[in-house]
Amino acid sequence: MKLVTNDYGCGTSSSILDYGIEDVIIVSESNWEHIFDANDDLLFIGHDFLMYMWDTDEKVQRLKQYPHAKLVWCFERIDAIVPSWQQKSHYSISKISQFADEIIGCDEDDCSKYNLRWLPQWASNKFYNLRSQTPNNRSDILFSGQAGKPEYKFRNELLAACQSSDILKDRLKITNIDRSLTWEQYVQNLLSYNTIINPVGVLKALNTRAYEGLYSGRIVLQHQVGNYERHQELLKNDKNIVFFNDYKDLLEKIDLINDLESVTDKEIKKAYERNNLFARMKSIGVDIK
Repeated sequence: MKLVTNDYGCGTSSSILDYGIEDVIIVSESNWEHIFDANDDLLFIGHDFLMYMWDTDEKVQRLKQYPHAKLVWCFERIDAIVPSWQQKSHYSISKISQFADEIIGCDEDDCSKYNLRWLPQWASNKFYNLRSQTPNNRSDILFSGQAGKPEYKFRNELLAACQSSDILKDRLKITNIDRSLTWEQYVQNLLSYNTIINPVGVLKALNTRAYEGLYSGRIVLQHQVGNYERHQELLKNDKNIVFFNDYKDLLEKIDLINDLESVTDKEIKKAYERNNLFARMKSIGVDIK
């Protein structure tokens, strides 16, 4: 099976391309029709960002005629929180349903509501390969990601509460709230810290940042809103990921975070092997090379 992805230069595409696998097809809005030459099953990475491949009836018919299996993984939320995003998302799903053999979900609510098989996210193997890099800062808490926009309401509120907190305001370091860093700068920035805070974004799911921290043996403070039953079961043996519900809960767990023992390299290796690209594909019956 071939994995079909845009090259975003970071995040989801880097979590595939950094592995250097052969079974990947890179596409763009102006260059994607070579997928029909693959002569193999296809797993499309993203129902929303790849919609240009099936946004017309003619394209849908061509995909229906492609004589191999077609799966689509929604690493974005189907029931998107912004109305215009949700309209686009649902339109995309309506088209995908006409040609895909299966739609797979990442968001926990999506999987429950639409009865989708669950495929959690993963991260670039760079964070595992560079895990021995010693953090420059062991006491501060890093936020590096996107924030400030209305769609990040819960994230914005949590970061604001931390910034105004006598306990956390001096420890929280917000190094960027947009994609102002190159991918290499982002990687090195994250590895410079021992503790990463990952506030809720636009998914009811853990994003690549959680697994970046897991692979590199950092402490991940994982914000959740509601019940993350699948993710908590998946990561129940990983002591360096601490789930919290809100700012108050985070404060109550600060002592626990401060007292956490460093994970051993053996533990990091086990976590990586359970949660890397190859493990994720194997979990849905896909072998890649």
